[in-house]
Amino acid sequence: AMERLQELIDSASDEQRALMSRGLHVGVVVDEHRVDFERGDFLIRGLMGVDRSNGALAVGDTVDVGATIQFQVRDADTASEDLHLMLNGSRAEGGLLFSCNGRGSHLFEQPDHDVTAVYDETDTPAIGGMFCAGEFGPIAGRNALHGFTASVLLFDR
Repeated sequence: AMERLQELIDSASDEQRALMSRGLHVGVVVDEHRVDFERGDFLIRGLMGVDRSNGALAVGDTVDVGATIQFQVRDADTASEDLHLMLNGSRAEGGLLFSCNGRGSHLFEQPDHDVTAVYDETDTPAIGGMFCAGEFGPIAGRNALHGFTASVLLFDR
């Protein structure tokens, strides 16, 4: 995996390298039986380091030998698009927003990005929440601890 990572870094554009320098992550596929992987098919974990002596990657979770992984970067445009896609067409009387403290003004150019997105997409006047250092949310039919995410609970009308 380290060799592949080095290949990716070597072939990356300046823009891609800038994103990598702000935080490189490992997406661990949640369903190995799928043929094609899409948005939402990976549980994202931090890349903690590499051991050049043996080519191992240190990842912020247990990763089974032979598991399919994909390297990921944090990108404000994609994060915003994901949130809007997940909320698209939702309407609610209220909601709770648990947003990673690595988002907010650390990721987006404007403050209050996530709560504004929830308000704009759901038209709810009542949103509460907090910044977190890890958020619970669903993936592949189960709940998992996520990082750098926004978990939203909407109360139906």
